[in-house]
Amino acid sequence: MGRMSAATPPTERRVSARVGAISESATLAVDAKAKALKAAGRPVIGFGAGEPDFPTPDYIVEAAIEACKNPKFHRYTPAGGLPELKAAIAAKTLRDSGLEVDASQILVTNGGKQAIYEAFAAILDPGDEVIVPAPYWTTYPESIRLAGGVPVEVVADETTGYRVTVEQLEAARTEKTKVVLFVSPSNPTGAVYGEQETEAIGRWAVEHGLWVMTDEIYEHLVYGDASAVSLPAVLPELRDKCIVVNGVAKTYAMTGWRVGWIIGPKDVVKAATNLQSHATSNVSNVAQAAALAAVSGDLVAVEKMREAFDRRRKTIVRMLNEIDGVVCPEPEARSTPTRRSRRWSARRSGAGGPRTRSSWPR
Repeated sequence: MGRMSAATPPTERRVSARVGAISESATLAVDAKAKALKAAGRPVIGFGAGEPDFPTPDYIVEAAIEACKNPKFHRYTPAGGLPELKAAIAAKTLRDSGLEVDASQILVTNGGKQAIYEAFAAILDPGDEVIVPAPYWTTYPESIRLAGGVPVEVVADETTGYRVTVEQLEAARTEKTKVVLFVSPSNPTGAVYGEQETEAIGRWAVEHGLWVMTDEIYEHLVYGDASAVSLPAVLPELRDKCIVVNGVAKTYAMTGWRVGWIIGPKDVVKAATNLQSHATSNVSNVAQAAALAAVSGDLVAVEKMREAFDRRRKTIVRMLNEIDGVVCPEPEARSTPTRRSRRWSARRSGAGGPRTRSSWPR
């Protein structure tokens, strides 16, 4: 019997199609390049990652040092987060947003990125569409794809202050649309939606039975007369189909500590917690202790950072306008605050008396 000829083996897929389709984080790639050039002695200023160039406040660092010494933090803790941190996040959310939530509606995650992915993974099925206002942070569409969803871009430009309208969202909606992404203050444009705009988008989502995922991590980094409002606080009817993502990274200069969170309906938070229990177990206990000190404290640190950032943005614009052929508009507020949002701003800075639930305007 003659020998059988060897068949040519099929091309082997070494990386799954699902993961292979994900692009590298352009933000981190640019940031790594800038840091490498700076380390080599080049005069580089990086504008890639949204990273405050301030040290984490001392009292937060001290809380982490004490946590390192505490044997209870040397062991596993609940996958969904330290109970005391979840309670503090609930209190912080009421203080800063006027939104009352229970600790059972909160999941502590390894930074905002994990919160975004787990939120999408908990509510998306293959083929579900997510409306994504553009320009957008590069992680949003990749998280949607990884969760099996399909990102649908809706482009905003300078003519609308980089804010999308309800009419644009409606034009993008199909029978497959399940979620609309809402980011205010926007990453990367900095655009801030006013209260009326925010409520209109929320009502449109309620009318069509859509979920909303709102990223509020830049809530305190607003300038001029702008004041960010929280969508589920503005429109309580939306709360059963709204997921809020937030974290300590920007407000407290804690990007490297990797602590974020999800706030949402209990069933969705429970599903996301189950996912996290298999992916990472608990978030680092030391980082959670630091986050507890951060969210339990005041907002003095972010006020100082915001003043510095405001000076810098004005300086950047002035220097750009000194270049021949460049015309850069002067920095100004992206939206006009309402009477309510001005009261919120006063309370955030410490004015207006105790932050009790009854003191929040309805």
